Amino acid sequence: MTPLPAIRSILFVPGTRPEFIPKALAAGADALVLDLEDSVAHPAKAEARTHVAAALRGATARFTFVRVNHPDLGMLEQDLSVLASHAMQVVLLPKAENIADVAAVDRLLAGFESANGLEPDSISMVVVVESSLGLRNLYDLVRAAPRVRGAALASAEEGDFIVDIGAQWTPDGTALAYARGKFVCDARAAKAEWLLDGAFMNLTSAEALDRESQLARTCGFNGKMAIHPRQVAVINQVFGPSAAEIERARKLIDAFRVAEAQGRAAVQFEGMMVDYANVKRAERILAMAGR
Repeated sequence: MTPLPAIRSILFVPGTRPEFIPKALAAGADALVLDLEDSVAHPAKAEARTHVAAALRGATARFTFVRVNHPDLGMLEQDLSVLASHAMQVVLLPKAENIADVAAVDRLLAGFESANGLEPDSISMVVVVESSLGLRNLYDLVRAAPRVRGAALASAEEGDFIVDIGAQWTPDGTALAYARGKFVCDARAAKAEWLLDGAFMNLTSAEALDRESQLARTCGFNGKMAIHPRQVAVINQVFGPSAAEIERARKLIDAFRVAEAQGRAAVQFEGMMVDYANVKRAERILAMAGR
């Protein structure tokens, strides 16, 4: 598979509110999530599928995510029936805990791809960790199928993960420090490309969102979920490399290559010693900027 585009921000739109899609697109999010799960009441699931199916048929310019209901609820085939016959779609699997959860989606998607002339594994999947069991099994969940290209941590204040572990959310992120660290290490080990931090529920403070986003990026996440268009700009700024970061990365690589040509694998750059690990990070920044 070719490398995926960077996703800094991913904005949720309830499946029952298609009129929100133009405004969501205008907000500048790197991807949208058309939701069939928690933001849709059970009596409205069928209506939501109709709207999402119509939106997906025309959504070929960028990846569009679809959050389906968990397989245990018995709606999976109906939820996946909304998919269109193109590869610019990602299935967001909530409350993932076991390989069987991934296998159920993977099997149906393989059949859909075959029936619609798509390459195997062309429709990607992202698993969402919302419990301590899901966190424990994250590495196996990502490795369960080639189409699993990323993972998300439900880090929201008083959300499913916080409730499951019996923690108390605080702005400094103490309650989620271990979870975020383990999540990033396991997801990276499993070669996930999208590492998404969960939604931030405070819609009134851009400063608080910036702090939360900076914390997630510091931990190693490369994107964050948004639940309102006004959150997108802050998230994009935090998770996108700044002009200063890009310039420094270029200078660091140039300086290192000069030293490397002279037979040295470490060089002093802007007052610190840098080696191949620093070069790898700089290359990652430039790749993110390019993607």
